[in-house]
Amino acid sequence: MPTIVKGPYLQHPTVSSMTVMWETAEPATSQVDIYLAERIHSGHQGNYKTPQQLLSTHSCHTYTTIHQITIDNLEPSTIYFYQLKSENAEGSVESGRYPLKTAVPKGEPFSFTVTSETGGFSGFDRSNGRINQNIFQQMQRYRPDLTLFIGDIVNDGHRYEDWETYFFGPGQSFLLSTPFYSCLGNHESNASWYYDFFAFPAPKNYYSFDYGDVHFTCLDSTSFIKPNNYPHADEEIYAGEQVDFLLKDLESADATWKIVYFHYPPYVSGGYQVEDLRKLSPIFERYGVDLVFNSHTIVYERSHPLSDNHIDENNGVVYVVAGGAGAMPEWLLPKREWHTAQSLAVPHFLQVVVTPDRLSLYAIDEEGKLFDTFIVKKGQDGHKAFF
Repeated sequence: MPTIVKGPYLQHPTVSSMTVMWETAEPATSQVDIYLAERIHSGHQGNYKTPQQLLSTHSCHTYTTIHQITIDNLEPSTIYFYQLKSENAEGSVESGRYPLKTAVPKGEPFSFTVTSETGGFSGFDRSNGRINQNIFQQMQRYRPDLTLFIGDIVNDGHRYEDWETYFFGPGQSFLLSTPFYSCLGNHESNASWYYDFFAFPAPKNYYSFDYGDVHFTCLDSTSFIKPNNYPHADEEIYAGEQVDFLLKDLESADATWKIVYFHYPPYVSGGYQVEDLRKLSPIFERYGVDLVFNSHTIVYERSHPLSDNHIDENNGVVYVVAGGAGAMPEWLLPKREWHTAQSLAVPHFLQVVVTPDRLSLYAIDEEGKLFDTFIVKKGQDGHKAFF
């Protein structure tokens, strides 16, 4: 009979839909039941009963091992419960009921977490995966609305076992109820499993989405910087479909906050800085990008607000390296570079809290201790104030 070997996990949240994915060891059908969430109103305020009222059923009768069901006609910023089922001639398997929350509309505060290197650090990890597990557990404590992974979530993207060992296994409990997005790192190797396991917007290696008052743009820096010429771009970085997408995407974005994320860091006072990617910075500056998240260098680093390769405390872009599920202190330079505001090589994740006029970033280590904060406020005229 079918068995579930990955998930379930949540993808692509909108104000009216959510995608549920899972993998079975044997080909089987796909079904997701959605239940209305029911609060307990006496004695335990805020808790939910095990839901009993079935709202809708969504199914696909095609036999497959990687299952993807999109639930629509949901209400914004609302908690539901979901239960999945897969069936074939040998029997059936069920899992759930687990909570999900649809995306918040514009004007409503929300929070998200950021980390990376769940698999990229594995070659240096002497903790036998403890750091990886701790980071997932700490993020779960903060109950984010969604999560970003900035690449290298596996050690070798072509190796099927790595996706369970470094990502879906240690993250299972967290990913049950927290939708996530990721970008390609060098360790993913642009492998087909990345495209099979994730329901990101096409073409999946770069894409964008809106959540609340934020427009998120994901780029594929591994296509700009090829392995045979790393850390330099093979050709003019402004050429190609991805940059055309970036220009049109940022120009048309209608959101208070703009966040871009990709793997290789243009700014870090340590090893593996990829300065050629600074050629993208004028685009970020022109279209009012507020934050850029990177990884690859397995440290935490936050830049000063930057514009035209200088510090700009009025309208600069802040670059944050979140190489979180690991730490390589020896990769840092002996002293900080001019662009570095804060830097520390400890396992960590970021919690980001967004309101219509304020974005707050908190860097938290694997023991739950806060070690850096950053706040930017934005007026109705778009002017920024950094704290």
